[in-house]
Amino acid sequence: MLPWLLPVLVLAVFSCTGKREAPDVSGIKTEVKLQRFDRDFFALDTTRLQPSLQALEAKYPDFLPLYFKFFAPVREIAEQRHLAFGDALLDYIRMIRPLYNTVEKNFPRTEPIEKGLSNQFRYVKYYFPSFKTPAVLTTVESLNPQNPDEIYGTTYYQDTLVISLQMFLGRNFEVYDPAQYPDYIRRRFEPAYIVPNSIRAIASGIYPDTSQSASLVEQMIEKGKQWWLMKKFLPDTPDSLITGYSARQMDWVIQEEGNVWGYINQNENLFSVEQAAVQSYIGEAPFTQTLPHGTNGEGAPGNIGPWIGWRIIDRFEQRNKKLSVAQILHTPARKIFEGAKYKPK
Repeated sequence: MLPWLLPVLVLAVFSCTGKREAPDVSGIKTEVKLQRFDRDFFALDTTRLQPSLQALEAKYPDFLPLYFKFFAPVREIAEQRHLAFGDALLDYIRMIRPLYNTVEKNFPRTEPIEKGLSNQFRYVKYYFPSFKTPAVLTTVESLNPQNPDEIYGTTYYQDTLVISLQMFLGRNFEVYDPAQYPDYIRRRFEPAYIVPNSIRAIASGIYPDTSQSASLVEQMIEKGKQWWLMKKFLPDTPDSLITGYSARQMDWVIQEEGNVWGYINQNENLFSVEQAAVQSYIGEAPFTQTLPHGTNGEGAPGNIGPWIGWRIIDRFEQRNKKLSVAQILHTPARKIFEGAKYKPK
């Protein structure tokens, strides 16, 4: 068994399944072949750096400039230390190589990722036939806790999906500083999140969230649309791998759905744009402070607003079965809210 496969199986067993009826995609063919950019990058001949770097650029002409611009801070190292680019690159490689060695040990093969992505891309193509199967690359780079998107470890840009493997080495990997990555974040650093987080990046590319200045309920629904869309693309995936909640938190929100909505509906102005109200229910957090929570933060999870938004969209979809996925995505949030007549028990 591959060293990283056991956590996948454990999460699959203990996470809430949340399975819904899925369309037949057996006739849709997709094939993913990962390109191990990380392996090629750390195979650079540092004694012949310039020709070796030129060969790498010939293999990855579009991605290598993006890697240096957005992923690896080599230019910043050069500026801060007053070094030539080549010398800064050598320093960077020396600094990151131990992390890469751990990645190589944990991911000697990537066929399970390829298979998982190939299977799920069929659903993306089912709902969006014009979707082009992206090039998929794996990378390893320095950790950047200041980047709020880093916890997902995946980037989708210009028909390219980038999987940063250093973000999937398991919650207890020693490099993940608990002060920067608390437990509710570190639990998402398991390999089981690679495919769901890849689909998350693609769903965000298909339907970007632009609701930051909208009202509370509108933001809940707009952010819920992305989770709803992810579930369309991941019909057999546990809901906990979509939301980032623990299995116990998933059980809690399912059991307490009516009480959660009742509290929000009675105690908040749903159409308020005040950030204090919005941030109580939207955004990463160990739990929602305004709602009861159990031992060690289990119970009411943080970022519960998108989950309620997802449930509202589900109800709207049930009442509007003739609407396509694309039509629902582009239905205004307020219209969805009014049309859903959401009243959970």
